[in-house]
Amino acid sequence: MPTVLFVDDDAGNRQAFQAAFRNHMHVLLAADLPEAWAQLTNNTVHVVIADQRMPRTTGSELLGMVKDRHPNVRRMLVTAYADLEAIIDAVNNGGVTKYFAKPWVSDQLVKAVHDAYAEIVAEAQRDDYTRRLEESNRQLEFALRQRLLS
Repeated sequence: MPTVLFVDDDAGNRQAFQAAFRNHMHVLLAADLPEAWAQLTNNTVHVVIADQRMPRTTGSELLGMVKDRHPNVRRMLVTAYADLEAIIDAVNNGGVTKYFAKPWVSDQLVKAVHDAYAEIVAEAQRDDYTRRLEESNRQLEFALRQRLLS
């Protein structure tokens, strides 16, 4: 089950997100950047979903920082405002893969999170397979050198 960090300064939105998605994913909550960093530091997080309009740090700024420090974490943006500049900034600088308008459509958000999680799992499997192939190749090269030297 994917772990999602939902970052929103509005406590009601955080509670609504928890209630709506707790059966579909492991939900972590944060009200601001410091709480988000604490969650990212102490937990394995697969997806960060941030609200765009927050005091001090916008969602796109937060997601840009997540991209720099946790590049394997998928990033998504949610906002109640049709702020095209913010969306462009989030995509260009935050590496946002999905954008959702408030109120979110639960099925779409669940699908997006599970798709992102499937990508993470597939990448991990590819990385593991590549590591095993490289190790096998090293062993074969060693055996070949030993054979040629004997």
